[in-house]
Formats: sequence, C-alpha cells, structure tokens
Amino acid sequence: MLKIVNGVGTAACVLTLSLAWIPLRALAQIPIVDLTPPTVAITSPANGATVSGTITVTAQASDNVGVVGVQFKYNGVNLGTEDNIAPYSRNADTTTVPDGPYTLTAIARDAAGNRTTSAPVNVTVSNASADTTPPTVAVTSPASGATVSGTITVTASASDDVGVAGVEFQLDGVNGGAEDTAAPYAASWDTTAAANGTHTLTAVARDAAGNRTTSEPVTVTVSNNSPSPPAVQRYEESDPSVSYSLGWGQSNAGWFAWSGGAAVETTVPGAQATFSFTGTSVTWVGYRSGRSGIARVFVDGAFVSEVDLFARTDEVRAPIITVNGLTDGNHTLTIEVTGLKNPEAVSGVIQVDAFDLPAPAVSHLQETGPEAAFSGAWAAENSGIAWSAGNAKVTESAGAQATLTFRGTSAAWRGYRGPDAGMARVYLDGAFAAEIDLYSPTHQVQDAVYTASGLADGTHTLTVEATGLRHPSSSAARVIVDAFDVTAPGVRSQETDPAVSYSGTWTHGNRNRTWSEGTASVSGTAGSRASFTFSGTEVRWVGFRAARTGIANVYLDGTFVAEVDTYAPGAEGYQSTAYTISGLAPGTHTLVIEATGRRNPASTNNYVVVDAFDVAP
Repeated sequence: MLKIVNGVGTAACVLTLSLAWIPLRALAQIPIVDLTPPTVAITSPANGATVSGTITVTAQASDNVGVVGVQFKYNGVNLGTEDNIAPYSRNADTTTVPDGPYTLTAIARDAAGNRTTSAPVNVTVSNASADTTPPTVAVTSPASGATVSGTITVTASASDDVGVAGVEFQLDGVNGGAEDTAAPYAASWDTTAAANGTHTLTAVARDAAGNRTTSEPVTVTVSNNSPSPPAVQRYEESDPSVSYSLGWGQSNAGWFAWSGGAAVETTVPGAQATFSFTGTSVTWVGYRSGRSGIARVFVDGAFVSEVDLFARTDEVRAPIITVNGLTDGNHTLTIEVTGLKNPEAVSGVIQVDAFDLPAPAVSHLQETGPEAAFSGAWAAENSGIAWSAGNAKVTESAGAQATLTFRGTSAAWRGYRGPDAGMARVYLDGAFAAEIDLYSPTHQVQDAVYTASGLADGTHTLTVEATGLRHPSSSAARVIVDAFDVTAPGVRSQETDPAVSYSGTWTHGNRNRTWSEGTASVSGTAGSRASFTFSGTEVRWVGFRAARTGIANVYLDGTFVAEVDTYAPGAEGYQSTAYTISGLAPGTHTLVIEATGRRNPASTNNYVVVDAFDVAP
C-alpha cells in the first residue's frame, strides 16, 4: 500500500494506492545497482623499503561481485597497463627513474565501475651504487665433442670485477649439485647416472650482487652400458581381453584419430568396461574434453579412484589413470560410468580407447614447449579444429623443420592426416628415418603419425621436415605439428598420489592445461612445499615451464639441492621435466619442491606447478 500526502496547512490531499495492481514482472525489472566498491592493498614491496633494479609490485583485491582489474601507479603515474587476472602484479624497472622517494598505489575496479585506491606505500629507489657487471665463466673440461663414461671431473674458470661468489654446474640446463664457492671450480659427475647419448654441460657464475652469467655450452656424448627397458604393449578397446556391459556403443569419431582407429563410449550410469590382464601396472587410454564425465575405477573389484575426465581442451589418446604396484599376476581393471559430470562439462560421456601394459611414463609435450624448435615458415594453425591444448603449427614450405629434443626411449609425433595434407620427412638423431604421406580422404586430428621406439635411454632429436610435396589426390601440402609423446623409463606418480604431501597454500585439481592425467597442483606462495617420498636411483619432477612461471627450491632428503627457475620465454612447456636428480643410492628418498614466491625479472608471475614425478629404479 502506497500513501501520498500533499498539501499545506489544514487543506491536505491524501492519495492512497495499492501496489497489488503493479505486475510482478515489472517489479522484477527494477535494476539492482552494485554500489559496493572493491577492497585493495599493496602486498609488496613493504612500506619504507629501499628498492633497486627490477622489482615486482603486487596487490590483493576482492569485491562482493568480482574484481575486473587492478591498475598500479607510482606518484600518480600508471605503472604499465591494468592487470585483469589475479594474482595482481606488475614488474617495475627502477633504473628508468631517478633515485629518490616514490609513492605506490593500486586502484581496484569492479564491473559496475566502482573503484578503490589502496593505502599508499612509500619506497626509496637507490640504484647509484649497484654492481651491474656480471662475471665471466667458461667450462674448461671436458672438451666439447668428447665421449665420456664412468665418473669424471667437470671444471670451469670464472672471474668478476668485484669477485666471484660461486659457480654452479648444469647438465642439460639443470643444476647438478651444490654451488662451488671457491676456486678452482670443479664438480664430480657420475655419467652412469645419465642416459647414454648427447648431453650439454654449462657453468653458471654468480657475484655477490646477484649478477649471473651462463657459459657457452659444451656438448659431450655419454657412453655407458644400460639395460633395455621393457616393451609396452597396447590393447585396443576391441581386444577379447576387454568386456562390456550393456549401454556401450561406437564413439562418434568425428575428426579424432583414436588408437587403432576406433573407441567406444556411453553415458549410461552403471555401465562397465572390464580389462583382464597380467602384469604389475596398467594404464587406461581414453579421451578428455569439455563433454566428458566422471568415472569410477576398480582393480580386482576394489575401488581405486573416481576420475573426472573434464578438460578445457580435447585430448585424444590421453592416459586417463595409471595403476602401479600390483602383484605380478592376473588382474582386472574396471571402468564404471557414474552419470555425473564436472560443473563445467556439457555432457557426461565416458570413452574407452585402449590399455597399455606395462604402464609407461609418458609426457605429452606441446609444440609450444621449450623442447621444440622451429625453422623456416611455420604459422599458427587457426582452423578451429580441436588440437591438443588448442594449438598447432602448420607449414607448406619445403625445408621447414620442427625439431624435438628429448630424453627417453620412444617419441611420437602427433599431427594431422587429411585431404589437404602433404608429405614430410622424419629424421632421428640427424639420420633419415622415414618419408610420410599424410594424405587421407578423411580428417584425422591428434594422430600419432610417426613413432620412434626402442631407443637407448638417452638424449635424442626427432625432426619433422616439410617437403612441399603432396599426394596426387591431396588439395594442399600442409604439414602440421600438434604435440609429441615422449616415453621415459621408470614409473610415473601423479601429484594426487598418496606419496605426495603438501604444506602451505596450493591450488589442487587445476584443469587449465594438458596436465599429466588431467590435473596439477599450483602455488605461488613462498614456503609452500610438495614432498614426494619414493624408492629409486633417479627422480624427475614433471612441471610447467612458461613465460609466467616462477622460481622453486629443490631439496633431497632434507638437503638443499638447487634453485630452479621455470621461466621459459615464449614457451608453454606442459609436462616438461623441470628437474632431474640421478645417481641416488638405492632405497627410500624424499624430494621436496618449495615455491619461493620469486620470479625471473622477465617472468610475469611466480607460479610453481607440480604435475607428476617419474622414478627410475
């Protein structure tokens, strides 16, 4: 009821209206205005700090609806562009402004246009006396091109205008032990802990001011006797060892290149697929996508895990789950459809493509990763096709090459076959291996078009070269590089394995990228740790290298081993080996990955990713 009174003195007019006649939909259309501004505070640097060189300014911001962006300022001047993604930060090169006091602020904005300016943070810029001259360093032994075996001594010479604080030795870009802080600089290297093949040695010199220089690489060949890894056998979904309940049917293949050419699928809750096998480990090979659902996995009738197959990109022939540590005998792996799905998924379909015995440790490396190098005229493949991780590279230029440098016993090139595909040559370790005609009357994406297997455990190169030629029936000579699958000896443990424990602040179950078995754990909080307990003589941390990743500390059995900078300019290295420790004594060990909260000056963020761990016996 609405009463309106109008009048002056004793003469007044009272008008009474009932709201009952106003339609409810009219009331519902009255807009609700967001008047609540965000909150924001600068978290680094601290108020009163003295800064120099390149620093990172960070802020925390929140809003009742959502923060759209944060703009950083110094003395009221914009510091770069507005940051639209949390955590909010900007790098600032203090050498571009005069020494003296400055005031830093951050302005948070929400979608309604409400803005809040943080409390000011006062800092003092002081660059006048900074030592900016880096040291010089060179590896002096062994000589480049040498063949080595057993245990050798690696030496380096280093000098600096003020003084060398220490020298670290690296094997294939990974720190090989503690820093040597006194000349002559040397380290002992047990080459039997490395794979046979070509390796690169470098030395990193550091002065007291933190300036670092990496030497020119020295390439050597390791030649030690090593046992051959067990062969992996694939069982397709149509194999007699696989049985199905009612409800399964042939997958709608579309353009996807299933293993063996086919796969089965269902959305029926309770439907089961059972694989009978003999061995100590097994991998279910399937499909992850935005329409994939949730399944339960059982071994010998006992529940093992509930698996969410949702992914933000379509991933074909993907290792869905691996089960290790079984007794050597007969077993059954059962996949049961739940009918459930991730909130982001549009469907709950479950696919069975194949099974692998024994379970291999496979890294699915993208063409954008630091392990891949391209020469010649390559372009981004933008046809809208469901490439792995959403990206691929294409060329029709004769002589254009894509080269993957990897350590492992096999590698597969994931590419494309179709009516517009051409011909390519493949080289392994520089030697011609095959010429491949990629023409097919039907489209096949994410196809394993070439596989090199049975390799010695060591460092290898796989090169794809476009010829510019094509099949007479093909409409074009396109050669596409989408990804590479690299198999390394040993057993892979996922970041969700009970052998991995976490402390500090981590985001678990990240599905933003093509992580191993679908998920990874991420932290940018200093002091946060992931601890992996294992038995073996070699361990590899499988992580993520990119232009926005940070620095981690690595510890083994409680002792600091190395600082690892996962920054990789212009690269997206999913399932990359971030660090390897070899030559361990047989027995139980603990590997710790610690986020430092720091980053390379060129990196845009400080994320540290734990995706999986590979252990060799």
